[in-house]
Amino acid sequence: MQVIYKFALAALLSCSSADAARPAPFDLARIDLADVLACKIDGGHYLGFAVSISDSGSPGSAKTRGWVKLPTQSLMFSSYRLPKPLGVFGYTTSTVAFTGSAMFAVLDLQNPTALGVAQGVTNILEGSGQFMGERLVDESTRVDKETGFGFKNRSALQIATNSAFPGKTLIGCSYDGKLQFPAL
Repeated sequence: MQVIYKFALAALLSCSSADAARPAPFDLARIDLADVLACKIDGGHYLGFAVSISDSGSPGSAKTRGWVKLPTQSLMFSSYRLPKPLGVFGYTTSTVAFTGSAMFAVLDLQNPTALGVAQGVTNILEGSGQFMGERLVDESTRVDKETGFGFKNRSALQIATNSAFPGKTLIGCSYDGKLQFPAL
């Protein structure tokens, strides 16, 4: 099973970076967190990054990065304190949170309305005292010409408030990717 998992991950990473001029290999250990949060990587790279965070043996793991896992009030999130503050979207934070398909900066910001306007994100819960909204950043499909594997990517910048983080605002990127197998 682990061999199949590693093959699928390799396929995702290879097709997520396939284009006419092949860039340098993607290094999970050196990923820029601000790029992840701003939807500047694709879904295949995000998947590799997210898996590396939870794998203590990975050079990109939370432990290797010096992140400290924080207790959470929600089964939906895993949260980490960073070893040094991170500047993102004009704010500074020392906390990031993950869901199954997204990474968020946790900002000390009670009302994200101005942030939403600045980022082009509309609150779909207007008038409720809560904030939730997203802006589509990328929807594309890339196919690796050598292997035939494809990767369908959808990434969206999201801003939200959540009861698991009272008085805070979450901003980051949701990555939805699907591996497409070669045609037979």
